[in-house]
Amino acid sequence: MKYIASLLFVAIFIATSCVPTFENVGELPNDPSIIEILIGNENGNLPFVNAIYSDNHLDTVFVKDKTVDFSKVYLQGNLSAGCKIEPIDGAPIFGTYGDFSSARKYKVIAPSGNSAEWTIVLDYYIPPVGCLADRWVGNLTCFDGIWADSSPTSCVGRKMNDDCHLVKLTFDFWGDVSAMAIMNLQLGEIDMDTFSGEVTLLEDVAVDYYGDVYTFHKGSAGTYSATANELYLNFEFSGYDIGGDGRYRFTVSQN
Repeated sequence: MKYIASLLFVAIFIATSCVPTFENVGELPNDPSIIEILIGNENGNLPFVNAIYSDNHLDTVFVKDKTVDFSKVYLQGNLSAGCKIEPIDGAPIFGTYGDFSSARKYKVIAPSGNSAEWTIVLDYYIPPVGCLADRWVGNLTCFDGIWADSSPTSCVGRKMNDDCHLVKLTFDFWGDVSAMAIMNLQLGEIDMDTFSGEVTLLEDVAVDYYGDVYTFHKGSAGTYSATANELYLNFEFSGYDIGGDGRYRFTVSQN
């Protein structure tokens, strides 16, 4: 009997000695953070960019498809280790369709019990525009929209006064280097939905071509595209009957 009792004591001692104490167990994760929010709709996962501001517990999800209806999407989250996320104030549960057309709040809880209230905002992604004038600086291609065979052989753009809305365009009219057209163009404010804007010719430009003077008149002069990097110039023109509506057209693009 003593032998059996001894064996039982040894077994209990070994079993209890294998149980870790709090002194040798690592601390529970304590960071209630969002690493990334993913978004989808009936078409599947959507292209996006996260802008996470951990100090303010704010995540703005920039969706790259402007046709997406934010009132009919679902979200999923990559969180810090071991965290869980709970909706606040009627926000949709993650993984279910809901209305995210306005800011939504969630509570992120770390395994330690530490928590933080996060705000999630959806918005459309706007590519960086940069300096507009830089798109038409240097050697360019100028295509004559009236007589293509007489397109300029030399076309150069320069930024004026380090102003991102002013471009000086110089080209040989009808391909004749003795008939240079020098135009000061103003690029209007960009429409961030279409990434385009208006172009204005700031002064009349008179060109002497073999003794005849042709004039490009100041004023509205077409449009630009910041995505195609093209100027669609459309000038009021006099001195020669070019037919049509009497406006002279050029397309200016990067080489």
